[in-house]
Amino acid sequence: MNSNIRKPRTAFTLIELLVVIAIISILAAILFPVFARARENARRASCISNLKQIGLGIMMYVQDYDEKYPPRGYATPDTQVPPDGIWYSTGGNISWFWQQLIYPYTKNDQVYICPSAPKTSHPYSGNYGTNSNILIAPTSTAVSMAQLQAPSTIYMIMDAGPYYITPGMVYAPTGAFWYLPGTEKYVGIPAADVVDGSGNHLNTSAQADYASDGRHFDGVNMTFADGHVKWLKVSEVYQEAKKYQNTTTRHNSAWNASRD
Repeated sequence: MNSNIRKPRTAFTLIELLVVIAIISILAAILFPVFARARENARRASCISNLKQIGLGIMMYVQDYDEKYPPRGYATPDTQVPPDGIWYSTGGNISWFWQQLIYPYTKNDQVYICPSAPKTSHPYSGNYGTNSNILIAPTSTAVSMAQLQAPSTIYMIMDAGPYYITPGMVYAPTGAFWYLPGTEKYVGIPAADVVDGSGNHLNTSAQADYASDGRHFDGVNMTFADGHVKWLKVSEVYQEAKKYQNTTTRHNSAWNASRD
């Protein structure tokens, strides 16, 4: 037998190559959503950690201030700089926000930034907002722990567009950033059509957040008035806001500070 006869080379046929490409494509289509969900799970866990630290900070503030919850913000003369050095100057005054009021207890600006938020340049919009019935306006008497009959059922801090949010803003959002993430399909007003009395529309990042399915898997993270944190469906938070808007069911809404 002639040992110099060369054996023919083996190679992939076109059909085999196409089959391999198809298999890789199918695997990619299966795995990419899994990877995306894993990343969002990590972001949700980070957000929950942030809100837990914020809740603990507020609870420590409450203990130091006669069991009164902090206001959502107030203005002071320019000489009184907030503790984290970040402020907005408005007409000769400095606007403080609740994040700055509890900063001495958290010692970290990053806890006020939601990793799934569309805007992270500063903590005061597009990150976390407080229930306006708990951290109230500085011109009103602060809410005390003794007033809350069931603090573990009352909303306090949540994923939100503004730094404070009312049930009315959830039920009927207004321009700039006054909205709850993921509520477009419940409110029924397209993101591009949300406008306030001054003609301000939601900005681009706010529109995406409002029109989404929620910050975290069709939901938002929530710190309750006792400091514990829980993930809630956007639909649940919206329905509680809708309940608050009805005077006959308001007493039973999670937005109500006097809920029993």
